Amino acid sequence: MAAERCVRHHHWSNRRRIGGRLAVLGSLPQALFVSLKFMPTDGGGAARPLKLNVGLSPPKSAALVFLFFVLLGGSAFFAASASTDTILPGESISGNQTLVSKSGVFELGFFSPGYGIHYYMGVRLRNMVGNSPTFWLGDRVVVTDLQTASLEMFGGSLYIKQSGASLWWSPAGNGSSTALAVLLDNGNLVVRDQGNSSLVLWQSFDYPGDKLFPGARLGLDRDSGKNISLTYTNFVHNGSLSVDASRRNGFVLTTDGHDNRGTFPDWMVSSQDNGSSLMLNNPESPNRPEFLEFHLGQVSLMRWSESDPAANNSTTAGWVARWIFPSDCKSGGFFCGDFGTCSSGGKCGCVDGFAPLHPVEWGLGYFVTGCSRSLPLSCEANSQTEHGDSFAPLDKLQGLPYNAQDEVARNDHECRAACRSKCYCVAYSYGHGCKLWYHNLYNLSSAARPPYTKIYLRLGSKFRNSKGLQTKGIALLLAGSIAISCLVLVHSRLPG
Repeated sequence: MAAERCVRHHHWSNRRRIGGRLAVLGSLPQALFVSLKFMPTDGGGAARPLKLNVGLSPPKSAALVFLFFVLLGGSAFFAASASTDTILPGESISGNQTLVSKSGVFELGFFSPGYGIHYYMGVRLRNMVGNSPTFWLGDRVVVTDLQTASLEMFGGSLYIKQSGASLWWSPAGNGSSTALAVLLDNGNLVVRDQGNSSLVLWQSFDYPGDKLFPGARLGLDRDSGKNISLTYTNFVHNGSLSVDASRRNGFVLTTDGHDNRGTFPDWMVSSQDNGSSLMLNNPESPNRPEFLEFHLGQVSLMRWSESDPAANNSTTAGWVARWIFPSDCKSGGFFCGDFGTCSSGGKCGCVDGFAPLHPVEWGLGYFVTGCSRSLPLSCEANSQTEHGDSFAPLDKLQGLPYNAQDEVARNDHECRAACRSKCYCVAYSYGHGCKLWYHNLYNLSSAARPPYTKIYLRLGSKFRNSKGLQTKGIALLLAGSIAISCLVLVHSRLPG
C-alpha cells in the first residue's frame, strides 16, 4: 500500500513537529541508522518500525536513502512518519490521511462505505479494517473527490472541505480561535479549549447517527442542552431511538411514526442525571469490542465474535447480537428485514425468489439486513429476461405488510396491471380495494389461525439466451485453441 499523503505541505525550512514525531534527515554518518514509523493508508495494523543499518560510505548512503524515498513515494513517506490524534488551529488532515487515537484503537478519516461509493468523514476501529463498523460524522456530508478533501481546524470550528469549499462545519460555541480537535481513546472526536481541556465546544458523541460507542450516551446532555438520540433514515423509511425518562432504563423505538417501548438491561447501561440520560457501558473484555446499532425497527448490542476452529459447527468470525429488541420476529415487523418472512414458529426466512443479503449475518442470527432478489425484474434488465415479470401468491399471512399504497382499480386484473406499470412496485393485493407496495416488503408474518390475508409478490426471471451465449463463448474458445495448436505444429515442422 502506498504511504499516507502529507498532512500538510511544508518546506523543510518551515518544518514543524506534528504529534511529537517527525523524521528529519540531515547529514548522513558513515554507519547510517534510520528508525521510522510507517503507517499504511488503510489503517490496518499497528505502526511498525522500519530500521536500516547500513555500513556504507556517505555518498553510497545518500544514494541508497534517496532511492528508498523515491520507491516509497517521496513526500508521502515523510507524512507517514507523523501520526497524531490532534488537529491544532490552522492545521488539517487531507486525502487518505487519518487521525489515530493515542491508544491506537480508533482512527478518523474519509472512508467509503463500499466500492465505488462516495466518501464520508467517519471513525472506525483501526485494527479491524474490513470488519469495523463506521461511525459517520459531519452530518454524513458527501465527499466526491478524496484527493482534494480535508478536515481543518480554524477559528474554533472544524471544517470539512473539498477543493477549498466548505461542505460542513461544527458550531464555534463559546471558545476562542485557539481551540483544537482531538480524537479520544473512546472514539469521541472533541473540539476543546487548549488551555482548559474540560471546556468542550463540540463533540461527535452528541451526533451519533445510527450507532453508539461504549462511553457515549442517549438522552439529555445537561451541559449542552441537547437531547441525543439514534436515527435511521433512508429514502423510504425513517426512525429514531430515544430515552424514555419516565421508566427505569426506558427507551422509545419509533419507526415510520409507530412507537415501540422497551427497556435496556442494567448490565448494559448506566443511568445518569436522574434517568434523563443513559450511558452505554464498556464491554467486560477489551478484546471483544461492542457497539449499539439502530437499524430499521430494531436496536441491537453487537459484539465481535472470533471464529472457533475447535467448534464442531465451524463458527464464523463476525458481529453477533448479544442483546436485541424486539426479541423475536413476532414482536416486530422489521425483525426479518426486507422481503424476510416470519414463520408461525417465529423463525426468519426469505420469500421464494429471494436470498439473504448477508448470509454470514443470518448464520449468526442477525436477520434485520433482510433478503435480496435472486432474479432481476424485466423492467430493471431492459426486457432482456426470458419472460416478463410474474406474480406469485403469498397467502395465510397475518395482516398486511407495512406502508401499503392505495390505487384506484375496479378488479384484480386492473390492480395487477397498475403494479406492473411501475418498476418499483414489488407486490399488490386486491381485497378491500387495490393496494400496492413500493421498493420494500416488511412485516411478512405467517398466521397460526384465521383470519388470513394474501398478497401477490412480483418475481423476475433469468436473462434471455444466457445459455446460448455461454455455449457460443466455449465454441469460440475451442476454435481459437485449435487454431493456435495448428500454428505451433506447423512452426515446429519448419526447417531451421
